[in-house]
This record gives sequence, structure tokens and C-alpha cells, in this order.
Amino acid sequence: MSTAVKAEASPSRRGGMVVAAVVAGLVVAAAVYALSGLFLGGDGARDAKAGDCIASDKKVEDEGTTETGADLVDCSSAEARFSVVARVDGENSTQSDSCNKFFQEKEEFYVYASRDDEGYLLCLKPRA
Repeated sequence: MSTAVKAEASPSRRGGMVVAAVVAGLVVAAAVYALSGLFLGGDGARDAKAGDCIASDKKVEDEGTTETGADLVDCSSAEARFSVVARVDGENSTQSDSCNKFFQEKEEFYVYASRDDEGYLLCLKPRA
């Protein structure tokens, strides 16, 4: 013979279940975001602004155009290859002259252009 008893979770137990559900939801959301970046070509530099540092996933050539990705990194990181001097929103061509005004004549600099439609440029100087 079995006995069944209707039980309700105590308020403290319900609170624990809500916290666990929220944490699980955040973990799933973070995983979806990370995977979408991998499969949809996420832009690791989209939040970059002046003063930030950038790492590239390929060696950037001194002349011509190098197809590379970019990631925002801590400036103390060994991967930090460039410093962001300026950001220009609304453009996505490395041939733009928009970064020229941020550098002196004959000063070495690089331009990172996003691939999205709205676009942005990062005006970069190499880190020593």
C-alpha cells in the first residue's frame, strides 16, 4: 500500500528553484551567443573604441590588404597588436581617408573595416 501526499515547495525552496532556472537560462544564452559568433562570423571588435587594444588572427602585412579577424583584448595582453586611436561609424572600406586626420604625415597606421552593412572603421596604430 502506497501513500501520496500533495506537497508544495517552501518559499525558500521555490526561491532556490528560481535562481537555478535563471542561472541555467543565462548559461544557455551565453552558449547560443558564443556559437552564433563562431558560425555566423561574429565580430570581436564591434565594441572597440579609442584607447582599446586589438588582436588580429593573422599577421597583418605592411602593404596591401590583409583579410583578418579582430578581437578586443586587454592592453596588457601579449596578443594586443594594435591600439585603437579612433572609430569611424558608417563606413566599411579600408580605402577610406577617414582615418588620415588622426595621424601625422608619414606616421604608420592601419585601418580595420567591419563587413556589416552599417559598418565602422577602426583607426589603429601598431603597439611597440
